Amino acid sequence: MYDGVDHKLLRVGHVALEVQRFNGQLLLVWGGYMQNPTENTVEQKYHDPSEILLFDPVIAKWTTESTKGHIPPANSGACGVVVGDLLFIYGGYFGDPDLEGNSNNIYQLNLFTWIWTRLEPDSTRCKPLHRDKLIGWAYNNKVFFFGGFGTPPADGDRNADQYEYVPDRSHQWYMGRGWNNQLIAYNIDGNKWERPETNGQTPSPRAALAGFQCRSRVYVFGGRLQGARLNDLYVLDLMSMSWSENLNTGKFFPCGRSWHSFTYIGSSKAILYGGLSAEGEVMGDCWIYDIDRNCWTEMPLKVSDKRLWHQSVKIDSDWIVIGGVRNNIHNNQQDGTVLQIYADNLLSVSVTPKTLLRCCVEFIAGYFDNDRLIVSLLPKHLQELIKARSQNSEFANILKTNS
Repeated sequence: MYDGVDHKLLRVGHVALEVQRFNGQLLLVWGGYMQNPTENTVEQKYHDPSEILLFDPVIAKWTTESTKGHIPPANSGACGVVVGDLLFIYGGYFGDPDLEGNSNNIYQLNLFTWIWTRLEPDSTRCKPLHRDKLIGWAYNNKVFFFGGFGTPPADGDRNADQYEYVPDRSHQWYMGRGWNNQLIAYNIDGNKWERPETNGQTPSPRAALAGFQCRSRVYVFGGRLQGARLNDLYVLDLMSMSWSENLNTGKFFPCGRSWHSFTYIGSSKAILYGGLSAEGEVMGDCWIYDIDRNCWTEMPLKVSDKRLWHQSVKIDSDWIVIGGVRNNIHNNQQDGTVLQIYADNLLSVSVTPKTLLRCCVEFIAGYFDNDRLIVSLLPKHLQELIKARSQNSEFANILKTNS
C-alpha cells in the first residue's frame, strides 16, 4: 500500500505536477476534494492543504511532506505552476462556508524548505479575476494564467474591456459566476501582475480546459462555455505573443469535452485523455497529437479507465493519470445529491524508454531476496534504491496499460 496515503489519492480539482529532484523526477499532488458520505448527506471533504504527496517512479513509493508558513485555504480547481524550486498556486474555489467562493490570491511554496508564502503582487495596472478550472504555464520568469470560471470583474477594473466574461444564467448565486478568457501574468522578479499584449484572436471564454507548453508555445484544447463543450485547438506563441487560428480544421480530431487532460510527453507529441463530452458521457478515449504535423491519432488502450477532472503528468518514462471520477458529477440523484465514483488507482503508460538506472534498479530489485545476489558491493545510494524498490515491487493501485 501507499504508506497510509492511498485514500488521499481519491480526489478531484487537485494539482499534479512534475518536480525535479537531485535523484530524478517526482510527481507532486496537492489540494482538491473528495466526497465524505455520512448517514444523512454527501459532503465534500477538502484535502489538507498543508500536505504534499510525492511519488517516486523509480522506487514506486509515495511519501507525504508537511508544509508550514502561510498555507493556502483548502480549495479545488486551483492552478499550479512550477518554476525552478518554487510552486505557484493561483485561484481555486473555497468550500469552507466562511470563505465560500472563488479566489484570486497567489501563493508560493519553496520545494526545499516546504514553506508557503502568500504573495502580495502590485495589481494597480491589472487585476486577476477570482476563478477556478483554468490553466497556467511559465515563461521568462513569469507565470501566466488563462481562462476559468468565477465571479465577474471587479468594479473599476480598467482592463475589463481587454477580455470577455460570459455570465452563467443557469445558476442564481448571489455573487454571480461565469466564464472568462482573461490572460494575465505574474512577474516573479517585479512581484506584480501584468496584462500581456497579444496578437490574433484570443480563444473564447472557457473553463475546465486543458493545455500544455512545448518550448515557447502553449497549446489549448477544449473546455466548457455555457452549454457547449468545445473541441477547438489554439496555440499561443510566447515569443511573439500571437494566438493562432483554430488548428482543428480537418475531419479527424477528438470530440468536444471539458475536465480532460492534455499533456506533453516529448518528441513533439502530446496525449489528450478523458473528460466529459457534450452529451454528458464520461470519456476514456486517448489521443496522440503530433505537433509537427498538426494531426491526431487515436490510441486504443488495452485497459479502459474512464474518468473526468483528473490530472495527468509525464514523469520519468511514464505518462501517469491521477485522480478524477468515473461518473458525470452533474447527474443528481433523487434526493439532489451526486454520488461520485472516484478513480482509486493511477493509470500509467510507458511513453519513452526507461533510463538505464531505472532498468537496473527494477531488475535487481526483483532478485533482492536471492542470497547469492551481492548488492553490498554496489555504492550505498544504489543499495538504498534497490532495497526501497524491492519493498514496493508489488505496489498497489497502479494500473499499467500499453497501447
